[in-house]
Amino acid sequence: MEKGKHRSIKWSSVIATSATSVLALTALVTVYLTVAAWKVQQGTTRPYFVLKESPKVEISNELSLELKFNNVGVHPAVDLSSETIVFDEQLSAEPVYNDESSIVNEIPKDAASSLVMNIPSDEMYLKQSNINAHYVVVDLLYTDPILNKSYNQTIYMKWSGVNEGKMQPIVHVQADEKEEILDYFQKYNIDPRLRRA
Repeated sequence: MEKGKHRSIKWSSVIATSATSVLALTALVTVYLTVAAWKVQQGTTRPYFVLKESPKVEISNELSLELKFNNVGVHPAVDLSSETIVFDEQLSAEPVYNDESSIVNEIPKDAASSLVMNIPSDEMYLKQSNINAHYVVVDLLYTDPILNKSYNQTIYMKWSGVNEGKMQPIVHVQADEKEEILDYFQKYNIDPRLRRA
């Protein structure tokens, strides 16, 4: 009888230990899933900028490009700075425009912010009926004050220039063009924040 008691105690210890291990493992999985869900939620609430409308292009004594960005994230953005680079699509010369700007005010959810670039005519001869297409790359850097995290966002566009006196639109860059642009940046030592995806 003593042996039977001893065996049943051993089995009950094994069962109790196994049950405790399963519960501990379940708790670890639950914590992992909770943290993963929290990280996903952070990503969906962060500030994020999209073009609110098609960029405007005007030519007078200078080329003027206006981009309107909208914060579609839940959180506001602060310390927004941008670097804008404009260069000929032939990728054979230095940029015609490379400038940095920053915005002091907070940009809340659904608020818009404009970025205006004025390229003087001495940088690009504007009094002609045909102007080559130019790439326009805007690198944004901003902070989420709630998460206290900084984000970098790069927007690649191409202004199709002027064809027989008619202003052409600004379009998005295609994937194969992006690689060529990144090679161009490396060749001319431009903007270390721009990275290959």
